[in-house]
Amino acid sequence: MSVVQLDKAVQATHQSLLSQFSHLLGKSDSLDIYVADQLGLWQTEVAKTLQTEYPSPPYDKNLEEWEPILESERLTEGDLGKAINDFMSFCTAAKLPANAPFWKGVIRDGTTDRNQPKRSTGDLAISGRLLLSEWKKAMDQLRSQWELETLEMLRAKFLHDLQQLLSQLDILQHHLEMLGFDPGLLLDLSKGNLTAQDIELFKRWAQHLEEDEGVRSICELLGKVQQIELSEKIERVRVQKSRQIQIPDINSREEIIGIRLGRDLEHVLPSEKALLADEDTAILFDLKFVESRLMCFDMQGMQTLQETFETEEEHRVEEEEKQGPMVICVDTSGSMKGIPETIAKAVTLYISNKAREQKRPCYLINFSTGLETLELSDDMGMASLMDFLKMSFHGGTDVAPAMEHALEVMERDEYEKADLLIISDFIMADLPESMLESISSQRSKGNRFYSLVVGCSFLSNRLETLFDHEWVYDPHSSRIMELVGFQSRLFVDRQPDANP
Repeated sequence: MSVVQLDKAVQATHQSLLSQFSHLLGKSDSLDIYVADQLGLWQTEVAKTLQTEYPSPPYDKNLEEWEPILESERLTEGDLGKAINDFMSFCTAAKLPANAPFWKGVIRDGTTDRNQPKRSTGDLAISGRLLLSEWKKAMDQLRSQWELETLEMLRAKFLHDLQQLLSQLDILQHHLEMLGFDPGLLLDLSKGNLTAQDIELFKRWAQHLEEDEGVRSICELLGKVQQIELSEKIERVRVQKSRQIQIPDINSREEIIGIRLGRDLEHVLPSEKALLADEDTAILFDLKFVESRLMCFDMQGMQTLQETFETEEEHRVEEEEKQGPMVICVDTSGSMKGIPETIAKAVTLYISNKAREQKRPCYLINFSTGLETLELSDDMGMASLMDFLKMSFHGGTDVAPAMEHALEVMERDEYEKADLLIISDFIMADLPESMLESISSQRSKGNRFYSLVVGCSFLSNRLETLFDHEWVYDPHSSRIMELVGFQSRLFVDRQPDANP
């Protein structure tokens, strides 16, 4: 297979995708990189396939058997005739042109009557080598035809798969843009394919995020809670500076800087020149000149140069703390069934995607009376997240096992100082005292605990002092109630002159 043909197939596939999905490609760097990577992988796999998976036809072995005979100087008329018959049978089976009249004429020439002279050994050898050459050309043509057909089949399948993937992204593009998601985030679908049902669920959850003002406000609030805290520190940094310096220029005579001994007549002192006024002292002048001992003005010029140097300085800088990991607990008990569960999963989808986008560790817990968990990682596809979010228990509500598991996760090194968010209707019993002590202990290590209550039923039995920030969202009115707020404290902390 010609490398040029394979390159052309790759370029044609890329151009086809660009023309069909121009509104997607070129707007997302991750999407462009993904398509380029897929094209590169496909090119490598196709080259390997064409090299190793060619189905050798039965006439391959026949040609191998005839090759030494047709190259031999002792080729006979009978052998040449049989070889020609096998060659024409191969061409007929492979549906290739065989130039049958010519080769039949060669056979007739070898079976002339007794009055005609027989062909010489040299003529037979030439006919044999010609037949071998034509046979090899036909075999190469057959392989080239198979490679072209295989290449086109593989290209059509690859193009179809990529078109399906990009079509799915096209369906979701509007919702992704409204939510501020890069379409490239969904390109890990190659690690698991989204079904049509997944697409519909994603659209439904995305519509809640997009259309419901209360849900949007919740996501904004949660984003602010996770905002980066700024701290000030002093650090010593090496900085480059420049300055102008004056250095002597030996080639310049601009200023008198002193007296020197020499024989530079234009700079000789007047007192020395006075020696020439008298014949007796003129001899002294000549002697001093010969010995370079005349007193002369010392002249010198200066030049200005730009010098660069390094120095250490102390700088006050605002340091951004690394955004920490997240643990999200989603209640899918029977009391959450319907709109509350849809809202809870929509918010989970939003936050988990933001965590993936920011490359923050994210651990999901789906709970009722049982638990299902999912740890998001770089090598995990969106299909896995969708499968997790589709799960529902629809049983009773028991947050204690989920909270206990979350506290165990927080003990891991990669979830140090993690933020925990529980999304539930909180129609549940109180937590045991030992768990409240564990929560207090984790809070002292830098962990933070947040709750999003869907519905107002729990207000009669609030879990006091459990969470750092609490919100209640009424899905019927799309209103948010902030029980334990952070915004007022946040802005007061940032305004030194504010009243306490």
